[in-house]
Amino acid sequence: MSRIIIKTEEKRFPTAKNLYGIFFEDINRAGDGGLYPEMLRNRSFDDSIPPVECTTEGEDDYAIVTPAGWKDEFNHGEGLTRWIRDNKTEYTPIPAWYCENASLQLDRQDTLNDKRSVALSAQFRPQGRIYNTGYAGVPQKDGDAYHFYMFAKVEEPVTLILTVEEDNVKLCENIINLSGKGFIRYDWQFNAVGTTGAARFVVTCPKGGSVKIGFTSLMPMDTYYGHGLRKDLVEKLRDMHPTFLRFPGGCIVEGFTPSTAMRFKNMIGPVWERPGHLLMWHYRTTNGLGFHEYLQLCEDLNMEPLYVFNCGMTCQARKSVLMEGDDLDEMIQDTLDAIEYATQPADSKWGKVRAAMGHPEPFKMNYVEIGNENWGPDYEERYLKCYNIIKDKYPLMSFVANSHVEKKQLPVDIVDEHYYNSVEYFAENIHFYDGYDRKGPQVFLGELAVLRGPVGQLYAAVGEAMFLIGMERNQDVVALASYAPLLENYNYFAWYPNLLIFDNLESYCIPTYYAWKLFGGSRGSNVVTSVDETGIIYRPVKGMASLLGQAGVRYRKATWNGIPVNAVHEVMGHEVPVEDGYTITKPDDEQREESSKMGVNLDEVLVVLGGNEEVTEGTFEVDIYAEDGREIGIGVYTSRISKEVYMNDETHPPREWNAGIVRPFQWRIKEGKSTFKERRYPEPIALTADADVKLIMNTYNKFKYTVTGKTMSLYVNDVLIHEITVPNFPSMASVVSDTEEEVIIKIVNIANSPDDIEITLDCEVESDYTVGLLTGGKFDENSINDPIKVHDIDVKLSGASSNFHYKASAHSINVLHLIKK
Repeated sequence: MSRIIIKTEEKRFPTAKNLYGIFFEDINRAGDGGLYPEMLRNRSFDDSIPPVECTTEGEDDYAIVTPAGWKDEFNHGEGLTRWIRDNKTEYTPIPAWYCENASLQLDRQDTLNDKRSVALSAQFRPQGRIYNTGYAGVPQKDGDAYHFYMFAKVEEPVTLILTVEEDNVKLCENIINLSGKGFIRYDWQFNAVGTTGAARFVVTCPKGGSVKIGFTSLMPMDTYYGHGLRKDLVEKLRDMHPTFLRFPGGCIVEGFTPSTAMRFKNMIGPVWERPGHLLMWHYRTTNGLGFHEYLQLCEDLNMEPLYVFNCGMTCQARKSVLMEGDDLDEMIQDTLDAIEYATQPADSKWGKVRAAMGHPEPFKMNYVEIGNENWGPDYEERYLKCYNIIKDKYPLMSFVANSHVEKKQLPVDIVDEHYYNSVEYFAENIHFYDGYDRKGPQVFLGELAVLRGPVGQLYAAVGEAMFLIGMERNQDVVALASYAPLLENYNYFAWYPNLLIFDNLESYCIPTYYAWKLFGGSRGSNVVTSVDETGIIYRPVKGMASLLGQAGVRYRKATWNGIPVNAVHEVMGHEVPVEDGYTITKPDDEQREESSKMGVNLDEVLVVLGGNEEVTEGTFEVDIYAEDGREIGIGVYTSRISKEVYMNDETHPPREWNAGIVRPFQWRIKEGKSTFKERRYPEPIALTADADVKLIMNTYNKFKYTVTGKTMSLYVNDVLIHEITVPNFPSMASVVSDTEEEVIIKIVNIANSPDDIEITLDCEVESDYTVGLLTGGKFDENSINDPIKVHDIDVKLSGASSNFHYKASAHSINVLHLIKK
């Protein structure tokens, strides 16, 4: 049984007014075909065209290659190979466009305008057809209205029949006659007479002829507030009670070449005048979901815009390119123009463009973020230049940095921190922000998610909620938070998990969505003092022994529970026999190349010695030769952590045992000091204090460790050096806020059993109270076929008082609303 002691008279600090928000990045085809519900894929016909700086390689342009050497699957514009396989996409030279009794080709000379790189030239024989397959189908809902338009050009009059069909069944039909000179816009509005997510949009030419199409679009007419965004998705975002929107990314802001970096000027104006570009998430965007649309969404949901802009460098995780001189100045000016568009009057240069888009009054914008996931001296130089120029023109703007630049004496208001990890990581780090400097910048938890293990399941939501409890306890320093990523097209995922998942007709949410909905909808006015008394849960640990660190180490007589063992997985380096035992060579070129993408030390070895990867208890012994200046390293609990869906380079999947996912506890001895640490980003953390150790030089020394699942005991020459408790976390955690009328208690029970919690308050409350509750099976998850298996419910209870008991279900998130007397 746990206990919560609440002191409402002790107000710690006001709640952060914008704490819970959302972060949108166009990943998993979240934009076109998703939040921006365009139904024709490759509507501007340029998906097969690689970025100007890039080359392609392989059959059917399998991959693009940047000048810096980063590769990504391209497949002639279709994206990931598994998308093609899973969606049964047939090859076509112009992605998503097919023809029967007709021919298609791209015209790079005669285009609609100077922003369009190509037009589609179609030559029809009598009864010839061309058709578009959409995003794994063109959706139709019976009775719903749709709007199609295209810019087309003909030399001679042509009659076309437009239909939406599934299995040759027509769901709608219209005849249009094309004539005149130059590109002319043709529009068609219709109501569907059937429901499907897998139709085609078909253009038939009964008598034959030639047509050039400069741009085309098919959209539903019923969108959120009539502002062009998919209604069910925005409604789900609204129900999270978000207070800000971070946009447009994410890594897509950086791009992987200068031409693929996001630019404000490419995201405004009529959509047929917006140049698209290839995103690093394997597909091209039309930028139909643009700067104006983001601002309008913020206004519609009463969110603060948080605009992330490129600071003059491409993605540092994808072989970065730095922009200098005029190129850097152009990026900064682009940002100044974006802020002017958003905030300045309709008679300003960019305010006039906004007014022409139908919004004469300025939007609000109080936050900008300088870059995305950038760091180091090159970033700091560009950060300061951006900061000074923008601050001079917009002195009231709040600036968000990607790293702790205040440590380099640079000015900053908020620092953006990103954490992707395991359930246990988030639960163990509930006190992460307790010791943060209150005199430093505030924190924006811009991206966080359980990325390994029970991803997208209830247990992941519960683990993340433990971290959110710690965040809320420290919202005097943590000012903003958002989950990432936000949206996923079910047929085009590149990353998992994602908060909302949709296909052409339906959408559902992972359990984490409901946790954020509960927490974001119950804010209170002040955080009050509260104390938890509860049990602990040990991190699940397993795995074999390994040798790590400096190459050239010599060893012999390695045993696990007395049974001899040798190398079974050569992650970095190779085991080689020597006269009296074995040594480990340096990592080979292939190992180094693979590991370079994973942020690990390329010179360190890591060789796993035989045993059972699932073992939690046992004893490892080995003799290691000690030499002056040579480090000795042993890995404890060596196993593979769960894989991520995302891969930095889809063209070269990593090995099953690679340095990115093999992460033992690291016991290292050098120059008389013994350390025991865990690998973390950006640097390892110590699990115990350093200890003195005396080795006998130029001979073999005996090393041993014994593990129980709860403790780890480390010995040198039969002398105990470290006794370490396995990392653990509280089984229950809470945070309390209040208003003049109520007390709000947020409780997370991460344990496998219910917890009968005693709650003590310093004030009287009414007997009747309500609970927002999220619970279920530990590994329960939602799906297209079972979309609300896990969801929040409202429960009415009675029996509250200044001292009462509340039973929190196993693996549950609970928000109690108590009414003050």
